[in-house]
Amino acid sequence: MKKILYFDNAATTKISEKALDAYISASKDYWGNPSSLHQAGQEAHSRLEDDRNKIASCLQVKPQDLTFTASSTEANSIILQSFLWSPQQGQILIPSIEHSAVKGFERLFREKGWTVSTIDAPKGFVDPDQVASLLNPKTRLVCMMLVNNVTGSIQPVGEIVKVCRAYEKRTGRKIHVHTDATQALGKIPFNLGSLGVDSAAFSAHKLQGPKGVGLLYNIDPSIQGLSRGGGQEHALRPGTENTAGIASMAVAISDALENLNLHQQTAQHLNALCRKELDGVVSFLSPGENASPWILNITTDKLPSEVLTRMLSDKGICVSSGSACSNNAQGKEESIITAMHFSPKEAKGSIRISFGYQTTDDEAMLLCLTLKELLGRN
Repeated sequence: MKKILYFDNAATTKISEKALDAYISASKDYWGNPSSLHQAGQEAHSRLEDDRNKIASCLQVKPQDLTFTASSTEANSIILQSFLWSPQQGQILIPSIEHSAVKGFERLFREKGWTVSTIDAPKGFVDPDQVASLLNPKTRLVCMMLVNNVTGSIQPVGEIVKVCRAYEKRTGRKIHVHTDATQALGKIPFNLGSLGVDSAAFSAHKLQGPKGVGLLYNIDPSIQGLSRGGGQEHALRPGTENTAGIASMAVAISDALENLNLHQQTAQHLNALCRKELDGVVSFLSPGENASPWILNITTDKLPSEVLTRMLSDKGICVSSGSACSNNAQGKEESIITAMHFSPKEAKGSIRISFGYQTTDDEAMLLCLTLKELLGRN
């Protein structure tokens, strides 16, 4: 089997051996339904709550504020749908560069009578002052991703929360602040409690956990789940819990945060290496500061991104011509790049390189040499 050089870790990561072992072990030993009252069910329930406590300890939050989901997309959806179907319409603020898991709700909100205000993000960054200027007495929800999935720009979520809380004090009206932190967990240091958000979405498979399991942090008691069932997960996400997946996610989160400093140093080194090797060959759309080192978005006017991505794939190198969630919808990725005030030409030639915990210097060098070869710059 031909060796693959994988640089699309922002789309998904390979499950770690520790996380896989935890999945297999939990599947064998805790196979009962956690809602059942018999011994097998109660053993599964006990394991489920142990993992909830373990994750809460890692994130420094209360266990009761965590809801297990199938993905960060579903976690985002629970918050957005709760507001969407509220009988009281208002204003929602969504950045122009938000992931489709959030931005895709804009049309639905408008159809339901909400006012949707777009937050600009030149070069990938939202300005808290602009957020302040958009707030009004009808503002009920502000969405703000923590790390952009296209260029890695880190948004000033903490500052934006302070802006919203100050406005709340003046008006006496609650503003819910939600962050999609999918690309942040295990990649950059942050304290969830200190951010001050009302809710946050996470996904296991972005940090070497399994696919099909995610996490919602929520401290807003007014949030309601639209699904109906057995009342599991505070009735926000009813349905039998994925006990094995949750056990695996708990191990992945714990391992990622335990090694965060070492992993971040590795990513910073790889990012700097590629920037040095590709300087003068491509242009960089990812910012040099206030950005996740795990994502490096580059652009060239030599080849369209789809063509360059296929040429790299033919050589066994995996990169992305856009986020995997938007690759099936032509033009979406380009619209995110142009929303950052880059030109359509820069957007058309952009590819995303995203490093993983196991990416090596040799692999990064081979990627750079291959790009130079394909772009005619040896």
